[in-house]
Amino acid sequence: MKLRPFLLAFAGLLSAAPAYADAILTLDHGTVWQTRKDGLDTQGFIQIHNNGDAPDTLTGANCTIAASTVLVDTSGAPLQSLAIPPGQTVTLSSSGPHLVLKGARYKIEHDAILPCAFSFTVSNELVGYLNAVARPHS
Repeated sequence: MKLRPFLLAFAGLLSAAPAYADAILTLDHGTVWQTRKDGLDTQGFIQIHNNGDAPDTLTGANCTIAASTVLVDTSGAPLQSLAIPPGQTVTLSSSGPHLVLKGARYKIEHDAILPCAFSFTVSNELVGYLNAVARPHS
């Protein structure tokens, strides 16, 4: 039968699927500090929810409005990755790990919505959106 090799191959593909289905990530809409002019650096924040049974790892981000996007720790030192444990939410915030958007190509106006691609080891790439707000006064 010619159908048998196809069915065996299809069954093999299905057996690999649960490894990817165990980490189920969602991204909330995040925020980014607005800038007064182009060329400036700014910071971005977002919540990442792992609703699955397997861990995942954030390995990078790319916000195309910036020349580069760097994941950093609380002190501003670059991070190579950030664990997203199963059943938990990880928050990128001003008081913890967050994004630094280096060299904004344009002025980031209040209420602008910036798309960013987030790369993960299991979930591959997800798009999240950062809403521009005024930087709080410290």
